[in-house]
Amino acid sequence: MKIQDSCVQLTASHEESYSRSSEITRTTSFRQIFADLAQPASDEAAEARKRVQRLLQSLLDTILAAIDGKKCKENFAAVEPLPDEPAPPANRREISWTHHVVQKQSESERTNVCGSGCVQTADGRQIAFDFSLHLARDETRVSTFDDSGTITLRDPLMLSFDGKACELSAERIAFDLDADGKAEEIPAFGAASGFLVFDRNGNGKADNGSELFGVASGNGFADLSRLDEDHNGWIDENDTAWRQLAVWSAEGFASLAERQVGALYTGAVDAPFTLKGEGNALLGQIRAAGLYLTESGEVGHLQHVDLAVSSPASGQQQPDEGQRLTA
Repeated sequence: MKIQDSCVQLTASHEESYSRSSEITRTTSFRQIFADLAQPASDEAAEARKRVQRLLQSLLDTILAAIDGKKCKENFAAVEPLPDEPAPPANRREISWTHHVVQKQSESERTNVCGSGCVQTADGRQIAFDFSLHLARDETRVSTFDDSGTITLRDPLMLSFDGKACELSAERIAFDLDADGKAEEIPAFGAASGFLVFDRNGNGKADNGSELFGVASGNGFADLSRLDEDHNGWIDENDTAWRQLAVWSAEGFASLAERQVGALYTGAVDAPFTLKGEGNALLGQIRAAGLYLTESGEVGHLQHVDLAVSSPASGQQQPDEGQRLTA
């Protein structure tokens, strides 16, 4: 074929779309946090329950705020027990969560090509034509992801030495907090904070959580008050246990006298406040606040702090944290 003359018109259209959506179903339960709130309550206790629920809701809202552009269905169980799972021991507080994430990605593409024309060949033929081409592509991908976890909160007494509240570090240290012979990972103390230690065996170190206040009982100030032999509301030099009390801090292990602590007040008030690190990671939660006096008569902060405890990574060697303190 030899084309002598022609007239051709071509048109095309193209459409493409992409969408992505995520739906997250989240369940968060707070176990044994102020466990008495789950019991029949007086008007005063009912108001306390509401305050705690608002605090826990605020914590949950903070977590959800980190998720941008996603729909979240919340199932907030602040104090309801979970019937299918055993509750933790009374001295433990846990925050458990489950996440069910469904992600859907959709793609659509359309291309249409149309043409018409006529040609005249060298041998005199006239050829007219019309044509169209339709291309279409649709794809949908759905993926699901499930995650769950539990943060256990255990609570020693802490002192601060800079006039501020007790602080925790994002660094994790290995320590047998529940005195079961196995080390857990706990947040390290801040630069000017330390744990109050009852050095029962006088070996100059914190052997495990049995030598901290509140880890076993859940109430560090109640543990401290049992050492008040003269019942004056203070642990001081008049009490036999005074010489066995010490501070475990970033500076090492030191007696109260070495840290210029003169007396520890056994009273406290509820003062909940969440301690978080970078990326909104939970480090712990202050539960109650009291005070101590220095030898010079200044006031320092003594606080009951729940630590966010995690299990060590599989196969990870655990240093003897107590031995390290004696250096």
